[in-house]
Amino acid sequence: MPHMHYDEADVPAIHQFAAANQVSLREDQGVLAARQLDYVKARTYDRKLPPMNGLTLVPQSSDTPEWAETITYRSYDSVGMAKIIANYADDLPRVDVTGKETTVPVRTIGDSYGYNINELNASVALGARLPERKAIVARRAVEVKLNRIAMVGDSQYGLYGITNHPNIGTTGGITGSWATTATAAQIVTDVDILYAAVTTQSKDVHTPNTLAIPSTALAAMKRKYVADTGGKSAYTVVRENYPDLKIVGLAEFENVGGSSLTIIGEFSEENASLEAVMPFNQLPAQARNLELVVPCLARTGGVSVHYPLAFTKAVGI
Repeated sequence: MPHMHYDEADVPAIHQFAAANQVSLREDQGVLAARQLDYVKARTYDRKLPPMNGLTLVPQSSDTPEWAETITYRSYDSVGMAKIIANYADDLPRVDVTGKETTVPVRTIGDSYGYNINELNASVALGARLPERKAIVARRAVEVKLNRIAMVGDSQYGLYGITNHPNIGTTGGITGSWATTATAAQIVTDVDILYAAVTTQSKDVHTPNTLAIPSTALAAMKRKYVADTGGKSAYTVVRENYPDLKIVGLAEFENVGGSSLTIIGEFSEENASLEAVMPFNQLPAQARNLELVVPCLARTGGVSVHYPLAFTKAVGI
C-alpha cells in the first residue's frame, strides 16, 4: 500500500527548494516528495535505539509544558515521628515535610539533517523513499546529548545530572577499589554500608532499589568469592542479602570528575527525574540554499532530585 500521509508544511518548502535550484516540479511531485519525507520522519520515530544508561537509570518526567523557560521544584525531607497516645490526648506530635525551592533553566537541544537536490530528484523520479540514515543519526545525536545530561548535566548551561547533583550526599567509610585490592568480603561490607546509609538517613522511609556501579566493579563482584559460603561470589551474596536491589554496571561511572563513582537509592520519578520537557521532535522542512533541511529539537531541564534522602553516592568504588 503506498504511503499516503504527509505534512502539508513540507510541501511549500519542497517547491521553494526546487525553484531555487531551477528544477521543475509538478504539484503532485511535491506531494510525493513530502510523503517520502514524512515516511523518513515516521521511520525515525519508530526506530529503536540501543539503551542509553543515563536515560535508563533516571526516570523521565514529562509534566512540564514545552514552552517553559524554567522549572521550579521543591526537594523534601520528612520530619517528626508518631507515638502511642492516651485516649482524648491533645498533644499529638506534629509531622511535616521541610523543603526548599530550586529553579533550573530549560535548555533546547538541536541538530538537523538535510537532502540535496540530487537526492530529491532521485526520490521523485524513481518514487523511492529518501535515505533514512541521516534522520536516524540526527535523532541519535540528540539522545546521546540527553543521556549525557542525565548522567553529568551541563555546567555551562546550569543543568545537573544524577552524578553531580548537589542534593545527593556522599557516604564515606567504605573500602572501595573493588576491581583491584578489595576482597569479596569487603565488597559485601561496602554494599551493606551504602544500603544502610539510605535507610538510616531517611529513617526507613526510602528503601534502595538500584545500585549503580562502574562496569569494572560489577565484573569484580562476579569473579571474587566470599570465604565460607560454598563458593558464592560477592555478587551472589549481595543479591541474596538484598533480593529487591538491582545492580547495574555503567561504563560512565568509571571516571566521574577524576574518580570512579557509585550511586545507590530508591530510583523513582517521585524521588528524582530527568525533566524531559520536549522529547525528540522534527520540525517542517526548510529550504536553505542547496539543501532541504529538517530541524530537530528536544528540551530538558536536567535532573531534579525531590527527595535527597532517597540516595547516596560513594567515590573510589
